This record gives sequence, C-alpha cells and structure tokens, in this order.
Amino acid sequence: MTRLIIDPLTRVEGHGRVELLLSNGRLDDVQVRMLESPRLFEKIVVGRQYDEVADLVCRICAICSAVHKLTALEAIERALDVDIPLTASTVRELLLLGGHIQSHALHLFCLVLPDFSGANSVVELLKQEDTLAKAGLELKAFGNHIQEVAGGRVIHPVNPVVGGVAYRPQRQLLTELLAGLEAWQQKWPAIVSEFVTRARFPAANVAAGIPLATASAEAFALQGQTLWVGRGKNIPAADYRKLLTEESCPESYAKLSCSADGPLLVGALARARLAKERGLAYAPELEQESIYANNHAQLGEIGWALGRARDLVELLQNTSVKAPLLTKVGPPEGGVGTAVMEAPRGLLVHQYVIDEWGYVAAADVVTPTAINQRTMKDQILADLAGETDTTQMRLVAEQIVRAFDPCISCAVHLLEI
Repeated sequence: MTRLIIDPLTRVEGHGRVELLLSNGRLDDVQVRMLESPRLFEKIVVGRQYDEVADLVCRICAICSAVHKLTALEAIERALDVDIPLTASTVRELLLLGGHIQSHALHLFCLVLPDFSGANSVVELLKQEDTLAKAGLELKAFGNHIQEVAGGRVIHPVNPVVGGVAYRPQRQLLTELLAGLEAWQQKWPAIVSEFVTRARFPAANVAAGIPLATASAEAFALQGQTLWVGRGKNIPAADYRKLLTEESCPESYAKLSCSADGPLLVGALARARLAKERGLAYAPELEQESIYANNHAQLGEIGWALGRARDLVELLQNTSVKAPLLTKVGPPEGGVGTAVMEAPRGLLVHQYVIDEWGYVAAADVVTPTAINQRTMKDQILADLAGETDTTQMRLVAEQIVRAFDPCISCAVHLLEI
C-alpha cells in the first residue's frame, strides 16, 4: 500500500490535506482530512443570553460571517416566536447577497482561475495584468461594499440584531450602490464569457451526491423553511436531523454528514440542479455535469445575485423612512428555533434551544463543507479510477476538492468523546 499525501491543500479556505491510498499503483481509498483548529462555538454559546449568540457564532469564519450571523438570528427569533419587519428582512437579504457575491468572486477568480494557466496564485496573474483576475478582485471588493452598506462593516456585521436591524442604510449610499449594481450587470456577461472560454478542467464523471438546498416554495432564493432534496423529496427545515445523520470520524475534525439514501451535495451546483428539477425561473444552463460545473453555477449565481440586489436596493429606496426596523422582543418563554440558509458553499443549519430565562441550553451548527466531506471522497475515487500517473492524481485530487469550494474553517467543530 502506497500513500500519496497532498499537504497542505492550496487555494482553499482553511487547512486540510488529502491522502490517496494506492494498491498496485491504482487508487484504493481516499481520506479527506480537515485539520483546522476546531471551532468550539456550539459549546461556547451554551449558557449565554440569546442576544449574545449571533455576535459570537459569526466569528466561526470571517469570509462567511454574514450568513452565520443571519442564520443564527433567524433561528433565535424562531425560538422566541419573533417576526421581523419587512424592511429589516430586505436589509438582511441584501447583506446575504453581498456575502454571496464576494465569496463567489474570491473562489472563481482567486482560487480557481490560476488553474487555467498553471499559475501558483492569483498574485502571478495580477503581475501579468490578467484582466479576469483584476475584474474578480474588483467584484469581490464590490460584494464587500454591499456588506458594509447593509451590515455596517465588511466582516462580522453589526446592523442585524435580534428582532430586525439597528438602522436603515443611508439613501445616498443606496443610490451609489444602485449605480454600481447597474454597471456590474452590464459588464458581467462579457466576464462570464471570458471565464468559460479560458476554463480548463480535467475529464470527470457526473458530480456525485444527492443535491440538497433550501429555497422558497415559489422561486429560487437563498432562504426558506423547507429542505429540497433531489428526486422530488422535501422536508421541513426543523426536521433536518432526519435527513442529515452526523457522526464523528477519526481522520477529520469535521463530522461526516450523510442521508439514508447516500452522500449529499450542497452548493451552487446542487442549487442549480434543484432549480431545474423544480422548474424555477432561475435554472442556469451548465456547461457540464461534473463537479467542475459548480464553478459555472457560481458564475450564474453572481449574475442572479446582482439582479436581486438591485431589486432590493430599489425597494429600500421606495420604502418610507418611517417604516419599522425592529420588533420588540418580550420576555422569553423558552423554545427551539431552527433556521436554514444557503451560504455560498451550500446549506447552512443553525438550531438553538432557549430556556425560559433566555439562556441557550443547546446549540447545533451544520455547515456545507461538513455535508460535502463524504461526497468529496466519493468524487475523487470516481474521477481517479484507473489513473496510474501519481503526478496527475495529486493535481486532479486537489482540483476536485477546490471545485467544491470548501470552507474548512466553518466545518470543524467540537467533538465530544
């Protein structure tokens, strides 16, 4: 038995490695190890007041801080039976879209793009004045700006609070944001065309895993109260544990998630497949069916997010400045709240149990990279079956993991022994 070790994984968020186990020169098994220092947030928040939770758990990851905070707030509000005002919901969704845009831009243009030319990093491309690399960084900065306008700052937003939002974005900032969104919508098709033209991916099988996502019942969205699963199945979000069976594994600090029907796939590709299956208006045409189609699905989502963000900004501009922003939260009576949202990398779940004094009695966070962990292994096994060139094995295995757009920082949690 020969062991090929890819350590560290490069151009992914967080620290991890892949071990390829060879027998007689052919791939026999794979271990995807997520080795980031464990985040202990599911235990840190226990015993805290409910209004402290969202500010803590958004520190799980800087890149994903907005979606963690928004999902945590919604879960807490469900436990407290609080409905937030429409204007607050609009501001929060705008913040969510800003995080989506900046994260997809980071992945596509800083982490994936160098593969097309054999560069080691986006820095090399910028030194060569690569137009796509430059456009990608500009788009990431614009997504960060959206987060700053809606959330109060780029990382760990302060505007969303229990019951709604603390303030309404300034009208002048919204006007400037609208102009920026219109400009990006105009130039985005040309950027997509250039990316697709330059894309060079290895030959691959159909992407593994049963697609899983949330959305509204009527339209493509990043929020919902239902979990949609491939093959026409759906369950209420509160029943996520019936679908996601988590268990510890010795090779990773992230728990393995799997359904009774097999490994699951979450992320842009899963969202696109389910949108097509459900006949939703947003269902992008994908160049291929391999895991690399996740990159094309992200391109499509950026275009959708720019349009949706423009609609939200126009809605805010036409909303009365006297529209309520906060719902008063009464004395807690205790309850369980579950919320699901689509992080850039896929389905994110937060659940909190609040006692009658307003303290957290239990918490559970399930992240998209943890859900995809088992599917990454299956994809590597499928795409490298029959391959004997060890150099090619290393290269392709890393590209497969990168295509999933993992956030290892989010995936690792406390394991109780």
